[in-house]
Amino acid sequence: MAAKVYDAIVVGTGAGGGTAMKILCEAGLQVCAINSGPRMDPDQDYRGHRQVYDLKYRGYGDPLRLKGKAHQEPYSVEESEYSEGRDLFEHDVAYSNAPGTDWYWKRCKATGGKANFWGRSSARFGDIDFKAADLDGFGENWPVDYAEISPWFSKAERYMGVASTIQNRPSNPDGEYLPPIPWRCIDYIIQKGAEKIGVPYLPDRCAQLTVAHNGHPACHYCGNCSRGCDVGSFFSPTWFTIPDAEATKNLTLLTNAIVRSVIVDEDGMVKGVAYVDRATPKEVEVYAKVVVLAASCVETAHIMLNSKSRRWPTGIANSSGQLGRNLCEHLYGSPGYGYLPRLLGQPATPDNIADSTVAWSPRWQNLKNPREEKFIRGYSVYIGGGCGEFPGYYGQIEGFGSGFKRDIKRYYPTSIGALIQAPTLPSPTNYVDIDPEKKDIFGIPQLRFHFQWGQNELLMWEHSKQVMVDLFKAMGGEMWGFDDEPNRPGTSLHETGVCRFGNDPKTSVTNKWAQTHDVPNLYICDASIFPSCTDKTTTMPIVAFTMRTCDHMLDNFKKGVHNRA
Repeated sequence: MAAKVYDAIVVGTGAGGGTAMKILCEAGLQVCAINSGPRMDPDQDYRGHRQVYDLKYRGYGDPLRLKGKAHQEPYSVEESEYSEGRDLFEHDVAYSNAPGTDWYWKRCKATGGKANFWGRSSARFGDIDFKAADLDGFGENWPVDYAEISPWFSKAERYMGVASTIQNRPSNPDGEYLPPIPWRCIDYIIQKGAEKIGVPYLPDRCAQLTVAHNGHPACHYCGNCSRGCDVGSFFSPTWFTIPDAEATKNLTLLTNAIVRSVIVDEDGMVKGVAYVDRATPKEVEVYAKVVVLAASCVETAHIMLNSKSRRWPTGIANSSGQLGRNLCEHLYGSPGYGYLPRLLGQPATPDNIADSTVAWSPRWQNLKNPREEKFIRGYSVYIGGGCGEFPGYYGQIEGFGSGFKRDIKRYYPTSIGALIQAPTLPSPTNYVDIDPEKKDIFGIPQLRFHFQWGQNELLMWEHSKQVMVDLFKAMGGEMWGFDDEPNRPGTSLHETGVCRFGNDPKTSVTNKWAQTHDVPNLYICDASIFPSCTDKTTTMPIVAFTMRTCDHMLDNFKKGVHNRA
């Protein structure tokens, strides 16, 4: 019997893959979506508003749950007893770090991926990002400008539902917004202090529903967003794109299927993918006229680097030699934390209404002159505080016994902490490749990371520490300290660059439509195409660029560039 051929295969069901399969299915294409882990089920996998004292291990999870796993390090924030569910996070597939590298690769293998647990910050990129090379002379420009991508930013915002305000700032263009998340007393104190030192503090662009939107209920502010939403009040594939795609009856969803490689015909064109079934573990081939890789940034590069053939000896669509190169990341860490004495004695209130994102300080450096500071480009800062579900400052104050307990309660409404989001610059020494010696338990050659923080982002890190000293003074706060070192690379989950797009096939992997230069029926729909980091997060832009890529792909089907199955 002839094997079934789909119109399109979409590898990955996260922000990019979920959006791609929704758009392609709604256009009438027969789509096979492939996901590396199980189907996410909020009724089984999320906590259902239980408190830590309702959980067997008080939120930390079974300490033996990773025993025997290839990768035994638990993932901070996203993975806990609230959302560990039915083996939702990837610990079976190991990865390698080159000497001197300490990359922290956090992976959710359930459908929807990391977009089930993201921070929801959803700012637009602007020409200050797309044309940064023209401004400061470093690196490559993006092959698009703001005027070209703006309509798809609007489409993404209207679909996802993004809460914010009009702010008229050059570093993050304004969009189409729902009403902003209500501010708390602590936010107004921070804002007044920030104004005194010339730092903006504004409502974040947050994909969290302050009103009912597109059939999804408004947020009820339970404050545990980063461990999965029980009701679908912020954008996630589990609640948005996957149900939309399934409603068309044009979707075949394969779960627990780890894509090993893209398979090609005699001419080197894509004809499908090969995956390993986790349960058997047998290798299976699936065929389609077009393949979309949206496996997440570095996993997409991993699949392509493993897709070797006579035509593509160093990995599919790698005539430029840029596949896996230019790995970029956000430097994360706390440049300052402390408390506001004026709030001592205030009653505790459940004001941690959005878990991580209410307001932010968007980039304010190098806006008028690209060389105003010792570093080029710029960073943003997220500042939060108040009465979280758990007093996270317990490790920031000294004490023991009853006195320590009293101080925990005393400081509860007053604490403040900051998180820097500083973009790295592309570097020839930061990249991923295939480990020549190691394979995972499924026989797939492992991905290997090579990465070090660069001087530019470390200068941002030091700059942000002084900003926080100035801010605490301006707020009348008292600073307890700051992180001695940035968080480990990989912590942000915002890696970019390893399949960068561009106009020149000699220096980029895909064209401006995220269609690989070498293989016209292979597309990429994740952050791997972004040539560089910005001070903004990547999820909403991934959705917007995926919408644009899929519109272009559908146009190619209409023109006969691609044939229907």
